[in-house]
Amino acid sequence: MNSNGTRFLLLDGAADFRNASRQCAWDAEQRAFTLTRQDGARIPQLPPARARDIHAAATPWMIDDHGQLGRLSDDGLRLECALAWPPAQRQPAQWQPVLAALDDAETGAPDLESLLLDPVDAPHGRFTDLAFGGSGVVALPWSDGGTAHGLTAVHLRRRWQTHCMLAFAPRHACVEAASGADRVWLLGETRLGLAAGAPLPRRYAGRPERFEPLQANPDPLRLLWDVALPPHRGLLGLAADGERLYILAERPDSTDDAPLMQVFSRPLAAGPAAAFRIHRLPAGLPLATDIAAPGAGRFLLLMPFEEGEQHGRRRDCPLFALADDGEESSESSAQEARAEAVPERWPRRSEAALPAAARFVRRRDGHPCTLTKDGPIRLYRLAQAHFAPSGTVTLSEMLDSAMPDTLWDRLYLDACIPPGCRIDIAVQAGDDRARLPAEWIEQPQAVRNPQPSELPFAPGRAPPDDPHAGLYEVLLQRGTGAVREVRGRYLRLRLTLHGDGRHSPAIFALRVYYPRFSWQTHYLPDHFQQQERPQPTNADEVADGVPANGADLRERLLASFEGVLTPLEDRIAASEILVDPAAAPAAHLPWLAHVLGTALPGHWPEARRRRWLASQGALQQTHGSYRGLLLALDILTDGAVARGAVIPVEHFRLRRTMATLLGIDMDDRGHPLTLGTGQSGNSIVGDSLILSDDMAREFLALFAPEVAERQGEAAVVERFFDEASRRLTVILHGPARGLQAVVRDALPALVPATVQWAVRSSEHPFVLGLSPLLGIDTWLETRPPSGRVVLERTRLGRGDLLHNPVALDPEHAVAVGAGAGDGP
Repeated sequence: MNSNGTRFLLLDGAADFRNASRQCAWDAEQRAFTLTRQDGARIPQLPPARARDIHAAATPWMIDDHGQLGRLSDDGLRLECALAWPPAQRQPAQWQPVLAALDDAETGAPDLESLLLDPVDAPHGRFTDLAFGGSGVVALPWSDGGTAHGLTAVHLRRRWQTHCMLAFAPRHACVEAASGADRVWLLGETRLGLAAGAPLPRRYAGRPERFEPLQANPDPLRLLWDVALPPHRGLLGLAADGERLYILAERPDSTDDAPLMQVFSRPLAAGPAAAFRIHRLPAGLPLATDIAAPGAGRFLLLMPFEEGEQHGRRRDCPLFALADDGEESSESSAQEARAEAVPERWPRRSEAALPAAARFVRRRDGHPCTLTKDGPIRLYRLAQAHFAPSGTVTLSEMLDSAMPDTLWDRLYLDACIPPGCRIDIAVQAGDDRARLPAEWIEQPQAVRNPQPSELPFAPGRAPPDDPHAGLYEVLLQRGTGAVREVRGRYLRLRLTLHGDGRHSPAIFALRVYYPRFSWQTHYLPDHFQQQERPQPTNADEVADGVPANGADLRERLLASFEGVLTPLEDRIAASEILVDPAAAPAAHLPWLAHVLGTALPGHWPEARRRRWLASQGALQQTHGSYRGLLLALDILTDGAVARGAVIPVEHFRLRRTMATLLGIDMDDRGHPLTLGTGQSGNSIVGDSLILSDDMAREFLALFAPEVAERQGEAAVVERFFDEASRRLTVILHGPARGLQAVVRDALPALVPATVQWAVRSSEHPFVLGLSPLLGIDTWLETRPPSGRVVLERTRLGRGDLLHNPVALDPEHAVAVGAGAGDGP
């Protein structure tokens, strides 16, 4: 609400800009309403028969975290690896078997030979697929074509392999991306199953003289459950993202010459009773040979390149998104849903002359990757966008002023309108929500406002570094007629976005103000007031251009001045914001700091700057005291003092103060060493009985130095204060060790010059008065993961661990960047 009492309705999210158009949509990445991309995917058109032959001969490949390649051997009996691309097919020595230790439950031999790593080969028959994911698990389903079916799981980091039997023949496998789950999805011709489990971390040897569990391993690799698949003509692929599982299959009505495809989806967290959702893909698509899930409810299809002269001319992988049709159903019957093609291009660089090129290369991070002539290459969306030339949408959200016959005032847009683009606005207004007038009232073009926002001192939603982004303003009015007011309780908006194909206008937020504060009504005599009502206009009136009457002309003229002066009045009325550290614009904070007699380093984050300024009164009152030091350090370390990660301790408090003496206050709630955990001087925390005169005099120095009357005792008290009273140690716990430079730079200005200070850090966080005596960790925090062992730095038993690399051949694993597999 502004200074005139005019309110506004705000539209700034996907729900507010909800519509049924395919040309305009809310872009979650930009947080703006824009034209949609219309990048037509160039999909290879391979004949269906040839695509089926390629799919039948396709072999799965994987790439580990160190760029090593993995595949199934030509006979499907072993898992092989190569250190780098290209592995020459004519030199089989470059492909080496992957080694892992067999489960102790199978070998049953504790001698040295049984501990040697064994090749990963199929127990029966041959491997049918290869999947990689989780914390480093490789899933290898196998079948002998008869009654023996199973799954072999290999953990590349822990170097174990284990097996389990299955009740159906698995054709495809997929490992969930979540590193803590390591669950494996198995797809058979008619069944979908879920397997999980692992061998014991070390061999368990039972003893006959004691009771032993019937099953030594409580969580072995096993099939948890399996369910029947919906009807289909053939399976093509299996993939999963962080939330859903996707199964690519042919529809039952698919034919050899006219393939039709569908995708079955289900939530990963759902149980066996959850229903599949069947997403039918558009007819006319060429037959795909694999599927990948980049995330956010979207999936990519892989089509082999065309052969002959057209080879490589069309190389895109089509992208589809699951439509949000409501909540998931727990019923076991399959449900129909929609899968919409996303107008984006995901081109492949090339295609290797290998059967593995018809499959996505499996990576642990789940990013789609294909096998090209240059090796495994990750797929990316084509950055250069092609937008729809225009799009008209009627927003589903109808604006309600809750007042009949509302005079709608003006509309503000936080928008970006590049050259060659524009935004057309039309409105409908009326008092009957169900029967608004059919007339759409076209509005004039929005005018750029030099202010970032009409709201006082607000930064605005549009990007400040874009020269075409800013605040745009429209005075709501009719285009013709004697009275050009827009009146009614309800207002509906129609937006038309125009672009040049390469750029799109973007609306970040939209504010509609109502009711108009009319200067004419409030400040002019009655005979200047509007005496007529706005009337619907017909086509003839629009063509003839019926002129506005004098009152309407004055109304809109004065409204133009009001639109300039009211924001200025609002800024004056809200001028106290400039001296409020919590609300002042960021650019005004250095000026405010100068007024308060302090300075703000340029590298400080904005939240720290505001808190420092807001606490200046307390800091100046307590400067040089222990309380002031706590407050200042808490601000400088962003709350580390309040969390207990940074503790300034005066040296006279480093002694045990909980003594068994009558008349002494035993409350230690404010003690920085025990934090209120001591109950008495004889508690489990430690001995504190005074057993000698020296200890008694020191205790008196701590609590009641005025009691020391004798000359010798007074000297002891004086010496104690000389040694401890002007010393300070700041202890940094755990993660706060990284704040050592910040604390050291701040202490000279916060501590009196007569006080000697030091900064000490601790590798393990604890409450100082408890952990050394109790031997337990009393610091409540999320335990950080163990670090890697580093020569000349790691201390034995201090938390660093030796980790095997997640590599097919760990002896030759080398460090690579995060983009392993992104290029040759």
